[in-house]
Amino acid sequence: MRLALAFALLASPALGQAVTVVTPIYSQLVAFPTPADFKADYESEQQGTYILEFVPRGESVNTWSQMVTVTGAAGLAGQMPVEEFAERLAAGYQNACPDTFAALGLDAPVIKGAVAAFAGYLGCGSTGAQSEAMVFVIVQGRSDVYSLQWAERGPALTAPPNPDPAIWLTRAGALGQMRLCDPVAGEAAPYPSCTGN
Repeated sequence: MRLALAFALLASPALGQAVTVVTPIYSQLVAFPTPADFKADYESEQQGTYILEFVPRGESVNTWSQMVTVTGAAGLAGQMPVEEFAERLAAGYQNACPDTFAALGLDAPVIKGAVAAFAGYLGCGSTGAQSEAMVFVIVQGRSDVYSLQWAERGPALTAPPNPDPAIWLTRAGALGQMRLCDPVAGEAAPYPSCTGN
């Protein structure tokens, strides 16, 4: 798997200046926006599970304030509803912070090329010395299941986080710009067939 950055800069209220990332993940191309000041810092594929993580420049996947993550699960489309994938993601968060856990379902975006989608917010008031929260979209593609997440860390809280809609709904809207495309024979990065409208 190799990351490909599209050349065009986009304007987005949630992202300011943004780049569209297009990367092949199993059977489809996945396109999504990331803030222009984020960098790809980690990529891995093992046994049908793919992950690619972006953090602000100057940070790493070990020490980060924000992170945009895309994942893929090969061949799992249709094996369980996207809502169940979301429940499993939420269970992992809840296990990390049972006393300060928060979860909200959000209106599912219409993702171009997707069969189904589910969106939500998860928060942990305390995972030790910090809090963590994220918005996410789970997407069923033609053969595979994908997720796109935007997480943020902050000071530890003594209660579940209370999300600011102006921040989190705007970020969720940015994630809703994700799209899935079928590969075009002979096309190489930056995959122009998947970066247009």
